[in-house]
Amino acid sequence: MLKIKGIKILRNKRGKPKQLVIDIDKHYDVVEDLVDVLEAESRLNEPGIPAEEVYAAIEATMKMKKGK
Repeated sequence: MLKIKGIKILRNKRGKPKQLVIDIDKHYDVVEDLVDVLEAESRLNEPGIPAEEVYAAIEATMKMKKGK
């Protein structure tokens, strides 16, 4: 089994992995990346917005700010 300082796999009575304990001080970047991936996966079924609509909304916002 792989041994990495600051990472521990907790197992149930049968030896099945149940929890992962990560020392954030040692592995903050990895934890941050994992959270980003999980968040992205949770949004896979959300409807997308076409890039043209996003660009148009940004341009409209910029024009409104210039007019103030």
